[in-house]
Amino acid sequence: MISKYRSAAAAVLASLFLLSSPVMANGSSGETTEDGDSNAMTYITIGLIVVVGGLFFLDVLAGSDEETIPAHPESDQIIVTGINWDAAFPENTALITIAVSVFPGENGSETAMQFINVLKELAGDNVAVYNEPLDLGTGSAVNSATLAYEFFGVDYLVFQVEDSETLQYALASPDSILWTSTDQSDNSIIVVAEEILQSGVF
Repeated sequence: MISKYRSAAAAVLASLFLLSSPVMANGSSGETTEDGDSNAMTYITIGLIVVVGGLFFLDVLAGSDEETIPAHPESDQIIVTGINWDAAFPENTALITIAVSVFPGENGSETAMQFINVLKELAGDNVAVYNEPLDLGTGSAVNSATLAYEFFGVDYLVFQVEDSETLQYALASPDSILWTSTDQSDNSIIVVAEEILQSGVF
């Protein structure tokens, strides 16, 4: 804005200079005015030239110092999305997920569901328990753990050892069976869940 005012002032002074040129010429010839008037007009003309030149010079300097306005200033603004990114990307990336396979017997699904509820109450913050018992067919424990990992993202699978004469539970990963309990015939589900969580696998 200041640059525009300087340019306008310079244009006005330049116009005055042009208008005063004929007068200066007449005054310098000595035909119609005295020598004193001619000298005064010469000084005025020189002063106008200096002022106009100075204003143009300042205008050039001011134009070079002006900051360039970005083409898209709105690109630097912060956009509020309303998304809780801390919840979407939690810091705890070491979360372990375990699931319970459907137990054998007529009430296997119900017993496995009870086992899941107990595990959820006892598990720490680093362990997540899958909400429902998984029926993964009649394959080996390792194959079932592999399916649980591939389809449900489960790290470890809890199951009952079927080919044992005693009541045993085991913990498998997609690679191998990692832990097997002792006979749990006389223990409650709470005791079994505590032993699994304290097995040292997690």
